[in-house]
Amino acid sequence: MSFFTRSSRVAHLGATVAFITLAGASLTACQQAPVIPAVPVYSGPTLPIAQSDRGVQIFLPSAALFESGKSSLNATESAAYMQRVAQLINTKTDKNVVLEGHTDNVGNEGLNQELSEARARSVREALLAQGVDAKRLSTSGFSFKRPVASNATDEGRKLNRRVEVVILEEKVENITRGEAPNAFENAWDRLKAMMDKGLIQPVLAQ
Repeated sequence: MSFFTRSSRVAHLGATVAFITLAGASLTACQQAPVIPAVPVYSGPTLPIAQSDRGVQIFLPSAALFESGKSSLNATESAAYMQRVAQLINTKTDKNVVLEGHTDNVGNEGLNQELSEARARSVREALLAQGVDAKRLSTSGFSFKRPVASNATDEGRKLNRRVEVVILEEKVENITRGEAPNAFENAWDRLKAMMDKGLIQPVLAQ
């Protein structure tokens, strides 16, 4: 065997070893690359949510659920909200839930009390139809006694006309864990942003 033939074989062997080494390094790098979890896709309503000393509060705007002055649900507009809230109650928590109706200060207290109670009951019936256990749901109404904003502006009155879903003794992180970024918004941050823009006024400015 000539020197050149032997040298060629050595060079070929060296190139082969180098290729295998690089291929192995590339495979190892691929195997060690961190797996980035896919961001959940969500196209439902974004729910204002907050932590309180009672538990988790989810705010449902009456404008999206009811016709003005009525207690029966708007079937078209409310469906997505009812399906979403029922899904959260059924899959994210085993705690009991209170449904609380609230109104603005237009009209007398007695009529608003009846309206707030009736709307809370309507939401309960809709959640029962979605498979939520009746034993876990209770209702109450507060007329215009618990506003979240001043009733001095249209936007404030709109916010006060609401049904709150209160998941007792629950934590926000248990409800929002694994959810898409647009599935929820911080209710208090939303109120502050609206106040900063002058759209609503604090409750004390009644």
